[in-house]
Order: sequence, then C-alpha cells, then structure tokens
Amino acid sequence: MFRPARRVAWGTRIFAGLVFILAVGAVAAFVILVLPSQIATLSQSEARELRTGRQATADVSASVATLWGDVAGKGSLSLPDDRLNRDLALSQATEKAAEDALGHVQAAESYLAQIDGIPFQLHPAAISASDRPALLHLEKSLGAAIKLAHGATLQLTIAQHVNQDAQTLAGPLSQSLAAHDWTAASRMAASIQQDLKFQETPAADPEALLDPLWTTWMDAMIGYASTAQQFSLTSAAGQTQSAQQLARAMAAANDRTGAAMAAAQAGAPAWQQKTVQPVVDTLRKELAAGS
Repeated sequence: MFRPARRVAWGTRIFAGLVFILAVGAVAAFVILVLPSQIATLSQSEARELRTGRQATADVSASVATLWGDVAGKGSLSLPDDRLNRDLALSQATEKAAEDALGHVQAAESYLAQIDGIPFQLHPAAISASDRPALLHLEKSLGAAIKLAHGATLQLTIAQHVNQDAQTLAGPLSQSLAAHDWTAASRMAASIQQDLKFQETPAADPEALLDPLWTTWMDAMIGYASTAQQFSLTSAAGQTQSAQQLARAMAAANDRTGAAMAAAQAGAPAWQQKTVQPVVDTLRKELAAGS
C-alpha cells in the first residue's frame, strides 16, 4: 500500500543545520587555532633540542681533538702514566657526552616527525625543510665522534695494562734476575705473559683503531718474558749451560722488544693519518654542515 513521504519538521531541519554549523566551526577552530598552537609548541621543543645538540656536538669534537692530539705523536702506548690516566678519563667522559648529544639530536628528529605527522596542514612546516638536513649532519658527526672516543677508550685501557707490564719487565723483573731471586722472577715473568696475551685480543679489535705494530711489540715482550721464565727455572735447577744459552736468548729478545717499540712509535703518525684522520675529517665536515 502506497504511503506518502513524511514531511520533516522545521525544528528538526533547524537543529540539523545548527549541528552542521557547529561541526564545521569545530573543524575550522581545530585547523586555525589548535594545530598552529601544537606546531608552535613542538617547534620550540625541536629548536631547543637542536640548539643543545649543536653545542654538545661541538664540545665533543673538541674533546676528541684533544684525545687524538695526545696519541698522534708516538701512539697511546707511549704515553706516560699521568697523561694516560688523564686521557682515559677524558675518553670515557667524551663517550658519554657523545651519547647524550646524540640523544638530543634524535629528540629533535622525533619532534620533527611529530610536526610532519600533524594532519590538515596546508603546506609542510618550514622548520622541517631547514632543520632536518642539519640534524642528519649532526648525527653523522656524532657517529664519527663516538667511534673515535670508543677507540681511544679501548686503546688507553690496553695501554694501562701494557705499560704496567713493560715497567714490571724493565724494573722488578730485571732486579729479581740480577739478585738471582729465581722464584720471584719466574712468577713475574709468567704474570706478564698472561696479562699481555689477554690484551692481544682487544688490541686486534678494529674498533680499538690500534696499529698492529703495537701488537708486534707486545709479542716481543711476551717472548722476552717467556725466555726470562725459562732462564729463572733453569738457573734455579742449577743447569748452568742451558742457563747461559737462555741468557743470550734473553739479550736477543730484549733487543727485539726495543726494536719493535721503536718501530711502533715511528709508525704512529702514518697510522694516525691513514686510519684515524679520515674519521676526524668526517666529524669536522659533518659538524660544520650541521652548524
């Protein structure tokens, strides 16, 4: 059975119109008032993190320059104890500072991502176009800084052990041998060998950025300590002829140790130029681009 369409009351039409107008007004207010305010807040946070990241990256770069400036002359394993301890503390602090700086840079990138993700923007935010390239450069700069600081920390930690072993070898071990204290000499020689062998694994790690010539020096010291241990045991046993042969072998091993150290020191500038300087150049180039 056919029924005529029901007429909509004017009150309903007016109510629907008001609801539509309110919805349009809410959307307009959101686009005109709320979004710009939200973008402004995020932009301020991003600018603050970028500013902090730039300054922190510059500070890290200065610390890295100090570290590798000390190492460049004759290598980290040639540093005296006071400078070695000071530089190790600096390298550890620089690593932490670089990680903190990277955190600020990544926070700024996160704010930019939030800005870009805001809907209903009529055009991309200008801050994204200007700051995103700078942040990418700073991130690359900090990547190089972290690599250099970590390498310095590894090198200087190895150097602490190896320098102590070298001092023991030249001092207490030699004194015990001269005093015919075979038991003490044998124990010290064994301890030196054990510690040096333990240091060879981190020394060979590419992240340590350590010239293999220093591993050759460590091998030479291990050879000397091994011969000194055999000499002590043979002398304690009263085997005079074998002890004399080992004494000559000790002298030859000592000469090899000195030659290996001299070669490592002489090769330090070339190693620095070949392995470290490219990373330093990257750090500086990216920092300049990000600033």
